[in-house]
Amino acid sequence: MKKLLFVAYQSPVGSVWVNEAFRTAFGMYGEDLEPNVLLIEEASVALSKNTKPEMLGLLPLSICHKYIKRYGTKVYAVKQHLEKYRVKELDENFGAEVIDEANLPEFLHSFDYVIFM
Repeated sequence: MKKLLFVAYQSPVGSVWVNEAFRTAFGMYGEDLEPNVLLIEEASVALSKNTKPEMLGLLPLSICHKYIKRYGTKVYAVKQHLEKYRVKELDENFGAEVIDEANLPEFLHSFDYVIFM
């Protein structure tokens, strides 16, 4: 099975890319691919318990939670980006694994395909 990583880097508030990264990842389960999602830079804010894009009329991130749990989708974030955007309390529904920025190049190379969104 090929490993696929979707990387979102824009804020979940004001853009659709975090939701689109998850929607696209969930659509891959019918294929011979193992989708994963990495949230970097401003997209890291999506992991905060306090992020609620639905307050601005955008799709709520909570829709993703049931599919993450159902499919076992792995979600990753970069420690330094979480600190940069002051994300202190991660929403446990994402089950995000935090990686160090120093390990990012090696991490990205561990996937067969990496798609930035």
